[in-house]
Amino acid sequence: MQPVIALCTRGRTLVLAAAAIGCGEPAARVTLVPVVLGASNCGRPADANQLAITGFAESGENTRAVALGEAIDISDFPEDTIQLGVEVVIGGGIVGAAGKTTPLAFGELEDGATIPIVMIPPDGFCPVGPLAEARKGPLVARAGDGVLVIGGIGAGGPLSTAELYDPQTATFSPVAVPDALQDPVNGLAGAVLATLPDGRVALTGGSRGLLAVFDPATRSFGSTFALAPARAFHGAVASPAGLLVAGGCQGVEALGCNATPLRSSFEYNLDGAVVDGGPNLALDAIAEGAQLFDTGGVFVLAGGFGTPGEAHRFEFADRDAVKLVGVAAQPVMLDGGAVLTAFAADGAAAAGPVAVITPTGGVAAVGGGPLLSGARLVAFEDGTALAIGGDPTVVEGVAQVAHYDPTRDAWDQRLPTGTASDQGGALGAAGDQPGPLDAPALVRLADGSVLVVGGEAAPSVNVWVFRPSLVGPTSGAVTVVPTSDTNPGALTASDPTTVTRGADWVLESRDDTLAARALVGGPRMRRGSIKVTVNVQAGGFALIAQQVAPGRALVAHLVPGEAARLEQLDDGTVCTGKLVTFPPGPVTATLVVDGGVTVRIGDAVVLACDHVAAETGAWGVAASPAGARIAVATVAVAR
Repeated sequence: MQPVIALCTRGRTLVLAAAAIGCGEPAARVTLVPVVLGASNCGRPADANQLAITGFAESGENTRAVALGEAIDISDFPEDTIQLGVEVVIGGGIVGAAGKTTPLAFGELEDGATIPIVMIPPDGFCPVGPLAEARKGPLVARAGDGVLVIGGIGAGGPLSTAELYDPQTATFSPVAVPDALQDPVNGLAGAVLATLPDGRVALTGGSRGLLAVFDPATRSFGSTFALAPARAFHGAVASPAGLLVAGGCQGVEALGCNATPLRSSFEYNLDGAVVDGGPNLALDAIAEGAQLFDTGGVFVLAGGFGTPGEAHRFEFADRDAVKLVGVAAQPVMLDGGAVLTAFAADGAAAAGPVAVITPTGGVAAVGGGPLLSGARLVAFEDGTALAIGGDPTVVEGVAQVAHYDPTRDAWDQRLPTGTASDQGGALGAAGDQPGPLDAPALVRLADGSVLVVGGEAAPSVNVWVFRPSLVGPTSGAVTVVPTSDTNPGALTASDPTTVTRGADWVLESRDDTLAARALVGGPRMRRGSIKVTVNVQAGGFALIAQQVAPGRALVAHLVPGEAARLEQLDDGTVCTGKLVTFPPGPVTATLVVDGGVTVRIGDAVVLACDHVAAETGAWGVAASPAGARIAVATVAVAR
């Protein structure tokens, strides 16, 4: 039976049981309710005997383990709690189901409120939905806390219809599409969705070459505007003025690109007016169906079905984009602005992972992995990535799942128990496994899970949610031991070529750009600490806080014979401290940001200054300056 959890906010008591329980007066009753996933029993372990409730707060993390039906005091759950996590234990410490709420204002919850939570077996699938209309190959994008699903192929041909996924109920409902966007011949083929910072979604292109913005608050599209030039199958991403688009082609023909590829890039406002023209793509490369990533003011256009093995990189002020070669068909952005590209194009011979595009524009080969064609990639909140799908004729009857860990630069292909794979691994009988999936649409939800839409041989109403670990931006603490095979979060190097893996995990710097840096997946903090233990083989190292882009971070430089120095990368030196010396053997250093900034080597303070650090970002470590080489033993971040 799936538990229902009542949170009594006024009395600060937590009651857990198999049904809703009154908290008693005068407590304000707030109920954390597992979402019913249709007729499925997925995510409802029958032999559950204990629950672990975790409050993720700006000030830290607080976990309580309780038996079903037990009431506990949660008065120490702070009012700055922004997410709640639940794990259902089924015996022997095994977690049978897990889930997180979407971000919430815990201290402002009203009497009678309910907080839905989707419970899924860890590393498993559960069905949700179904879709309001059967589709194959739709467009999907995060829209607020939900997901906009639009277009694709239906039972009668191309679709111009749309629907919205509501994570509060795990259901879909139709959305009206403006007449101007509807095309009975091509549907919405060639259109592209881009989520805006405020949660709205911009739709651009397609056979009509239009722009329209969907607002999840009103569940409606606004006015439509003509784009000049008209384009389809392009890349699009939010920009300061509205939207940046690049590449693609001039129109749609037979549900694909017509014969006129476009090299231009433009920034538009959300009324469709051109704000400025950007650089041109390489003359001898075609970028069709590619995705556009903003890696912190530097844009990467990668993937798709244009010129195989090529990508483009540019800043908006550049005259021409730089062409990159040696990349793969499916891209996803990792921590720190690196873009992982993997696998073959749809319909091509299956191929393994190929390369990471680094923030400095290099193309670095990554470790070998499963041979897939028709897979799609999605990044998890813990810094790892997942591929779902592939040619269904390779492994019959199951959805292929491959997990990429940038700490180890390694892939684990995992299949349901009882299936064989030359590439190893067993996912186990977790949840309700989908059948074969080829080119499914994937989107990460606000609770950190992944919505999986489409990918079946014919139009279908089936949709699933995949549940990764609960580690994410609101986690209180994560410690990574990079030589370990298991970590709660990843340690992602911005440039894999700066890492040597073996008995030690070594970062080596080739220049003074801090390119040899690695960020901890999971917590994203404004205040907190990072503590690292390294063996310094040459030069020194740096501690990184609040990175929101490769060129925007707070950095504490520790170089022997020089004064400890705090730098705001986008603003210069903030303050300096004492002369740095390292003790023999391993060096432990700590950076604490809490009102002011303090840096310690061992127990000795080497820098302390007042500094208002306002950005919320990732934390990590770097080898610095040029020629520095450090073996990283542990990296721990905590709120």
